[in-house]
Amino acid sequence: MLGTRRADFDYGNTRLHARKGELLDNAAYQNLLGTDIDGLFNALADTPYAPRGEAAGPAGGLQRLHLAIRSRLAASLEEMRCFYSGPARNLVDALLSRFDIQNVISVLRAGARPQIPVDDAPDAFVPVGWLVEPLVSEILRPRELAGVVDLLARRTPDREQADVLRTGLGEYERTGDLAALERHVAVDHAARLAGRLASAGRDAATLLRFAQREIDEHNLVDALRLRDAIASGAQGTVPAADIALAGGTIPPAALASVVAAATPAEIVATVARLARGTWRATLERWAAAGDLHALQRTFERAAIADATALFVTGDPLGIDIPLAFTTAIEVEARNLRLLGEAAVRGIAPELVRAELIWPQEPR
Repeated sequence: MLGTRRADFDYGNTRLHARKGELLDNAAYQNLLGTDIDGLFNALADTPYAPRGEAAGPAGGLQRLHLAIRSRLAASLEEMRCFYSGPARNLVDALLSRFDIQNVISVLRAGARPQIPVDDAPDAFVPVGWLVEPLVSEILRPRELAGVVDLLARRTPDREQADVLRTGLGEYERTGDLAALERHVAVDHAARLAGRLASAGRDAATLLRFAQREIDEHNLVDALRLRDAIASGAQGTVPAADIALAGGTIPPAALASVVAAATPAEIVATVARLARGTWRATLERWAAAGDLHALQRTFERAAIADATALFVTGDPLGIDIPLAFTTAIEVEARNLRLLGEAAVRGIAPELVRAELIWPQEPR
C-alpha cells in the first residue's frame, strides 16, 4: 500500500529544482561533440562528473567515463530518494523500482551465462535500489541459474517477486527459454506496479499515466514485431497475450487484432481509436515506411520530452518533479555514453548529433 494521506513533496521538489541547474544543457552537448575521450573529461571538469571520473582511478578512458556516469546516476537518484518521506517516499520508491526490475533481469541473464566472469557482470547493473554491490557478486557466485535464482529469491525484499522467480525458474528448467523467464518477471512487475499506483489515488496519477503509456507502447511494438515474425514464417511464436505486459489501457483482444490484421491501415484504424490520439500520425508514418525501429524511437523520444517537460508543466507539489528529474538524469547518462563511444570510435559529429536527446530542441 503506497499510502492514503496526501503526499508531501514540497521539500524534495525544491531540492530537485536546484539540482536541475546541474544538468547539462544544449551548449554543453554542443561543446562535447567531436572531442576525443580526453577532451570529454576536460569539458566535464566543471561539472559533477569531474570528481567521479577521478575516483575511477587508473581505469582506461572509456571505462573511466562509464564509471563516472554510473556513479553520478546512482548518487543523484539515491540522493533524490532521501529527500522524501512517508507517502511521497513510497511513490518515489515506486518510480525508482524500474531499476530494481532491470537489475533483477540482468542477474538472470548473467546467471544463465556462467562463462561471463563474475567480476565483469556488475558493469551491466545500474547501482540504484536494493540489488547493488556487493550483493550482486554474492548472488552470482553459484555460477548456475538455479542457485542464482534461489539466492535472488531469498534476498529480495519483495516476497511476491520471490514466488514469481521460483515459479519462473520451474518453467525455465522445463523449457530452457530464458526470454520467457524474463517476460514472466517483467509482466508480474508491471501488473503489480500499475495496481499499486492505481490504489494510491491522485498522488500517483501522473506516474500511473506514464507507466500505462510505457506499457501500451511496449505492447504495441511487441505485437507488431510478432506480426512481422508470423508473416516471415517464423515457427514457435508466442501469442500476443503471453508477451503483453499487464497494466496498460489497450485490451489483449486489441493486441491480438493487431497481430492478425491484414493491412497496416487496419492497425492504424484499430489502435488509434483505442489509445491516445497523438498516436495516429506516428502510426501512419509507420504504416507508410514499415520501420518498427523508427516507431519505437518516436515513442521513446516523445515520452522523454513529455516527462522532462513536467519540470514546467507538471504539478510543482507532486510526483511530477521526481519523474521529470529521473528522466532527465537518465537521458544525460545515455547521451554521455553515446558521446564516449563516438569519441573512441571516431564517429562523425553529425551522426552523433542526430542520436543525442537534446534538453532543448536545437533550432
